[in-house]
Amino acid sequence: MTMNNFPRRLSLAAAFLLSLSVMPGWAGPESQLFARGETKPAAGLEKPSIDLFSFRSSYVFESELENDGNFGKQDALQNQFEYSHRFLLTGNFYLRAGLAYERFDFGQTAAPVPDHLQSLAGVIGIDYMHGSAVGAFIQFRPGFYTENDFDSASFDIPTTLGRIFVLREDQLYLFLGARAAFLSGRYPVLPLAGLVYRPNSIWSFEAVAPEPRIIYSPTKSFSVFVGGELVGGSYRTDRNDNIVPPKLDGAQIDYTDYRAGVGIIYSPCKAVKIDVAGGYAIERSIDFNRAGEDFKTDAAPYFRISLKANF
Repeated sequence: MTMNNFPRRLSLAAAFLLSLSVMPGWAGPESQLFARGETKPAAGLEKPSIDLFSFRSSYVFESELENDGNFGKQDALQNQFEYSHRFLLTGNFYLRAGLAYERFDFGQTAAPVPDHLQSLAGVIGIDYMHGSAVGAFIQFRPGFYTENDFDSASFDIPTTLGRIFVLREDQLYLFLGARAAFLSGRYPVLPLAGLVYRPNSIWSFEAVAPEPRIIYSPTKSFSVFVGGELVGGSYRTDRNDNIVPPKLDGAQIDYTDYRAGVGIIYSPCKAVKIDVAGGYAIERSIDFNRAGEDFKTDAAPYFRISLKANF
C-alpha cells in the first residue's frame, strides 16, 4: 500500500467500524427498527404503520475510475422507489408485501463496466411489531438484479432477518441479524450487528448499517446529522460476446458506494420525513469478484434527497 492511498484506506476502515458491516446488507425495514417515542405503557403503544412508501435520489460527481490504469472520469446517479403494505396476521405479527425498484446510471468510460444497473423485486416478509417499532423480522426480496436481461441468470432472493434487543428501556438497543444473497460475490452470507443509544430526546447515536448516524434533534420536526451511508447491491451483467476481457461476459458484479456526510431531516407531520444530505463518496467500487476484476473511483462529492411516508 502506498502512502498516497493510506488516508483513503483509513477512511474506509473507519466506515466499516462505524456501520458494523462491510457490505450493504440492509439492516431491515427502514428506520422503524428503532422508532422514537416508545415510552407509553404496553396497552397504549402506537399502532404500526400499514402503508410504507420511500423514494430516494442521489448524484455522485465525476472522479477517476481505475484498475491498473486510468479509464477516465465517471459519475453516478441513483434512483430508488419502494412501496409495501402490512397485513395483520395475528397478535403483533404482520405480513409485509410490496414492490421495490432501484437503478444506478454511470457515466461512460473506457472501462468494460456497465453504464447502468437495476433491480426489480417483490418485498415479502413477516414483521413482529412492538407498537410502531419493528421488534423482529424476516424479509425476502425475490426479483431480477441485472443490467438489462430480466432472466433466470439475474434472478435472486436476497434474504434478511433480524431481531432488536432492548438493553436499556427507551435508551439502548442492540440489533442482530444476517443477510444472504446468491449473487453476492464477496459475502454470500453476511452477519449484521448494530447499536442505537438515545440518552435523551435530543441526541441519538445510531451505529446501524446502511446509515450510521449521530443525530441532533432540537425539535420534533427538525434534525441535523453527521454519518455514513452504504449504497449498492449485487447484480448479473448482460451477455456480451465482444467484451474484453471475455471473462466479463455475463459476469456477476458487486457495486458498492461508501459515503460520509452531513444532512437535515424535516418532518412536516409525524408520518412524513424529508432527508437531505451531502458530503463525499469516499470510494465507489465495481467488483467482478468471481472474475477477479475490480474497478474503483477516487473520492467525489455527492448529494442525496429522500422521502419516507408511513401511514
